[in-house]
Amino acid sequence: MKKSHPVRLPTWLALALAPLAGAAFACTATVSGPSQGSSGTGATSTTGGNGPNAGGSGGTGHMNGTGGTSGTSGTSGTSGTSGTSGTSGTSGTSADGNGVSMSGMPLYSRFLRLTNSQWENSVRDILKLNAPTGQSDQFLHAVPGLTDFDNNERVVIIDNNNWSDFQSAAEAVAAQVTATDQAIKAVVSTTDAATFIKTFGRRAFRRDLTAAEVTSYTTLFNTGSSYSGSQSAFTKGAALVITAMLQSPNFLYRMEMGDNGAPLSGYEMAAKLSLWIRNTTPSDAMLDAAAQGSFDTAAGAAAQAKTMLEDPAAVTSIREMHNQLYKIALIDTITKDNVQGYSDGLKAEFTTAANSFFDFVYSQNLGVKDILTTNVGFAGPLMASLYGVKVTGTAVQQVALSDRMGWYSQAPFLTLWALNDEPDSIHRGVRINFDTLCVELGPPSMMLPAVPALETNQTNRERYESLTNTCGVPCHTVYINPVGFAFEDFDGVGRYRTTDNGKPVDTTGSYPFADGTQSYSGAPELLQIIANGTQAHQCWAKKMASYALERDMVETERPVVEQLGSVSLQSGGSLKAVMLALVQNDAFRTHVGGNP
Repeated sequence: MKKSHPVRLPTWLALALAPLAGAAFACTATVSGPSQGSSGTGATSTTGGNGPNAGGSGGTGHMNGTGGTSGTSGTSGTSGTSGTSGTSGTSGTSADGNGVSMSGMPLYSRFLRLTNSQWENSVRDILKLNAPTGQSDQFLHAVPGLTDFDNNERVVIIDNNNWSDFQSAAEAVAAQVTATDQAIKAVVSTTDAATFIKTFGRRAFRRDLTAAEVTSYTTLFNTGSSYSGSQSAFTKGAALVITAMLQSPNFLYRMEMGDNGAPLSGYEMAAKLSLWIRNTTPSDAMLDAAAQGSFDTAAGAAAQAKTMLEDPAAVTSIREMHNQLYKIALIDTITKDNVQGYSDGLKAEFTTAANSFFDFVYSQNLGVKDILTTNVGFAGPLMASLYGVKVTGTAVQQVALSDRMGWYSQAPFLTLWALNDEPDSIHRGVRINFDTLCVELGPPSMMLPAVPALETNQTNRERYESLTNTCGVPCHTVYINPVGFAFEDFDGVGRYRTTDNGKPVDTTGSYPFADGTQSYSGAPELLQIIANGTQAHQCWAKKMASYALERDMVETERPVVEQLGSVSLQSGGSLKAVMLALVQNDAFRTHVGGNP
C-alpha cells in the first residue's frame, strides 16, 4: 500500500481536483492574474455590518490591471467604507492582457531529492538489473494536488518518518546483487576494490568521486570484507559500499552547487537532463560526455538532449508529465449508476487511450495545437461504441474521430468530468482554465450547493446558470461556465448529442483570452481559437518548465515562458522543440536562486 504525507488538502482544492458526486464548484469573484498588481488599499472594514462586501478591499489588480475593483459598501452595513480603488495593478490580467498566471512559491533548492520513480529507475540502472526492485512502492508518496507535479521540490522530502525506508531499501537491493560472487560481477566486472568504488560511485553520485571519498569508501570496503558470510571478501566489501552509497545524499539528491546565476557543471547538467527526460540516472556514456565538456554549452546540451528525447524512456517520462497535468489517474475513480453504454471496463480503455494519445503527440513530433485540434484518437471496443467507429480485436488502437477535435472532445476527459449521465459543465470549464489556459481561479465558496435535479423542460446549461447566477462574478459567468458550456453536446460518457431534455443544446459562448475576447459556437471553434492563440502555448510551456525544473515558475520568469510559448505557437512547433528551447535557456542551464 502506498504511503502518503499526512497532509490534508484544502477543501476548495480537493473539490477542484476530483469529480464530485452532486456538488458544484461555486467560486468567489476573484480570478488571479499573472501578477496580481499591488494590493489595493481600500478598507476591509469590520464596521460595515453584514453587507455582501462589507466595505470590501481595494482589490489586487486581479482582473484589469487597474488596481482592482473598489469594494462596494455593505448594503446592510451602516458604515462600511468603500475600497479606495487600490494601487495600480501594473501587470494584472485583463481581457486583452496575458492570462497565464505565474504565481508560485519556489524554494530554489540546491538539493532535490529523487522522486520514487527516479530512485527506482536509477537503482535498476546503476545495479544493471533487468527489472525494477519494487522497493519504492513502500516509500512515502507526495500528496497529489498540492503542486502541479509530484516531482516539485516542495513535496519531495525526507523526514523522520521515511528516512528508514531508504535505509531498508538500500540494504535489500545490496543484498540482492551480492547474494553470490557471480551476481556482483553483473554490477561491475572487476575484483579490484578501487576500481569497483570509483566505477560504482561515479554511477551512484552522477560524477567522479573525490580522492577523499575514495579513501573513505575504501576504509568502508575493508570493514565489510571482514564480515562473516559465504561470499568472498570482495563481494562482502562491495555489499557494504553499495548499501552506504545508496543512502548517501549524493545519490538521494540531485544537486546544484553553484551560486545564483552560475552555470551548472557538466555532471549537473547531465543529471538534470537525464532525470527529467529519461526519469533515470545518466548512463556511463552520458557521464563520459559530461567529463569531456559536451554539456557545457547551450548547443552542446541541446545536442545531448535531442538524443535523449528519442530514447524510449523519454516517452514514458513525458507520458507521466501529461498524466499528472491532465489528471488521467483520476479515471480510476469514475463511478456511474445505471448509465446506458457505460461499464467499469471502460476505465481501463480510457486510461490506455489517454496515455496512447499523449504518447502519439510526443512521438510523432507534434505539439500543443495537435493536443487541442487533432482528430486522431484511440479506442478499444467499448469506446468505439461511444464514438460510433469500428475497431478490430480487443486492443486499444488508433482511430479517426472526424467529428471531434483534440483531447478535450475525447471520451476519457468528458466522462471523467461528468455527473452520472450528465455533463459536469463546471468542472469541464475549470479543468480547461487550470490546465490549458493557466488561469488561476479564486477559491470556491466554503459551502458548496448540491447540483439540483433537472426541472421540467430545463437543460443542463440552464440548470448550471441558475445554480451559479448568484456566485462570484466574473468567476463563473466569464471564465468557468462559458468554457464548460461549449461541451454541452457531449453527455456524461462522451457521446455526441444534439438535444438536452427535449431542447437543442446551446454551446455558444465567449471568453476573455490573453489575445482578446472571442466568441464561439461550440467546442470545435473554441478549441481552434485556443490553439491559434498565445495563452495555451505559454501555459503548456510553463507547466513543462515547472516539471523540468522541479519547482514553481514565477512572474520574473514570464519572459522565459513567452519565449517557449512562441516556439510552441510556430507552425509545426512540437513539444520536443519547446523542450529543446528550454534546455538552451539560462533558466535551465544555471542555478536560479540561492536558498539551500
